[in-house]
Parts: sequence; structure tokens; C-alpha cells
Amino acid sequence: MKKRTSRKIIYVAILIIIILVSYGIIPLALNTSESSMHNGKSYYIYGNITGLITVNNKTFMTVNDYGNTIDVFYNGTAPATGSYVLVYGVYQSNILGGYIQARGVYKWYYTI
Repeated sequence: MKKRTSRKIIYVAILIIIILVSYGIIPLALNTSESSMHNGKSYYIYGNITGLITVNNKTFMTVNDYGNTIDVFYNGTAPATGSYVLVYGVYQSNILGGYIQARGVYKWYYTI
């Protein structure tokens, strides 16, 4: 009986480790640099919120994506300045560069 219980604990521990490692890798695997983005296509970016303005449930934020900054517009509220987020949205280019029209902004707690 003890041997079965020990194996179950080991299997659960391995499963938890796999889940935690997967969670930490997701932003790195999905992140796209702005230089490789194309107008009208959907992308994920991961980074630190360095600037944030929210008015009437509409948010404009600047996300530092590993030394590069990209502007993000979001119809909703976002986590506080300094938070790390995974953003999913459509890239829109303009004369001044480009921005992401976010469909989702997810607070992310860590990466590996």
C-alpha cells in the first residue's frame, strides 16, 4: 500500500513540475518581435507594462518587450504598471511605427 501511495505522490509531483515549466515557457515561445510583425495579422507579445492610461474602460499601455517598446490599445482594464503581461492582438502599422489592438491582456507571473 505504501509503495502505491509513494508512486502516486511522485506522479503528481512530476505532473506539477511539467505544468509549472510549461507555464514559464509559454510567453517565450509565443512572443513575436515587432520587426517581424505584419499589418493586420494576430500576434502575442510578452513584456513589462512601463506606461498605462485607462479612461472609461479603455486602456493605452506601453509594453517593454525585451528592450523594445510597443504600444498596446485594449478595450478593458489592464494590470498595474510594472506587471508582466502576455498580450494577444492584431498589429496595426502607421507612420509612427505600429501598435497592437489587443483582444486579450493576461497578467503573467513568471517565465523561465
